[in-house]
Amino acid sequence: MSIKQYSEAQLKEIAMLELANEILQESKNPVDYHSILNQIAEAKGMSEDLKNSRIAHLYAEMSMDGRFVNIGENRWGLRSWYPFDQTEEELSQANKTRKKKRKEEEEDDLFEDEDDFDEFEDLEDELDELANEEDEDFDEDDDEDEDIDEFDEDLEETDEDEDVL
Repeated sequence: MSIKQYSEAQLKEIAMLELANEILQESKNPVDYHSILNQIAEAKGMSEDLKNSRIAHLYAEMSMDGRFVNIGENRWGLRSWYPFDQTEEELSQANKTRKKKRKEEEEDDLFEDEDDFDEFEDLEDELDELANEEDEDFDEDDDEDEDIDEFDEDLEETDEDEDVL
């Protein structure tokens, strides 16, 4: 049934969702959301304020109703026009372009943050300090070994001196 066939009383009573369905059936092609909304508002005699207050409501209803499909770029069609696979492909292609853009932005953010913050910097500093402490410990051990060698030499000398006496 065409929108033109409804009386004014019927148009005021019929749901916006049903009118959207009628508009799409008449057009037989995807239609821009705002065009659908404007045609509904005109048919129902809605004021601009009322129309603006119902924008999100109609969009949410169309999104949840299985008869409608968002083709992308704010265009809507009827699900019956599209085989299931085709609709899924079109929607996934529209979403992929957004994901790539977001992914590139996230990568840019990562590179910017890399200069400001290195998450392993503190760990690297601690490891460097520990390595330096160990090097110092080894140096001290070497000094102790030298002291022991000198002590052993002194003992040998005193033993030799005693043997000579």
